[in-house]
Amino acid sequence: MKIPTTLLTYFCLLVGACGKEYLVEGGLYSTPDENGGYSVIKILKLDPQGVHVRMYSNQFPEHPATLDESKLYMAGMDRKPDEPLGMGHAPISRRSFATWNARFIKIVPVKSDELEGYEIWNDGNGSYF
Repeated sequence: MKIPTTLLTYFCLLVGACGKEYLVEGGLYSTPDENGGYSVIKILKLDPQGVHVRMYSNQFPEHPATLDESKLYMAGMDRKPDEPLGMGHAPISRRSFATWNARFIKIVPVKSDELEGYEIWNDGNGSYF
């Protein structure tokens, strides 16, 4: 039986299970960055060995309690000075991801076009960072 993501989100908040161990596909999380602020990632896929994430370029002075997904973007090679490079897909080992101190924000749908990098990685039997 598949549990609706809205119900799962409310349950998570109700029982306080939204710490580092709460990982879900479609989850938006903030991670501390090296400048003392926070970046946002989205979990695209989970597998036994890793966490497949999309990394956004947006920066926040503190953990965002709420977030409008439509405002997230990934800067490319033409980014501004000191603007983080975004990445559409990064395969991170679960061990490495555990050190990221990711904090749950909310669950959003994973769109099919967001999985293109993952599918290429999967077809090529890629490894993890």
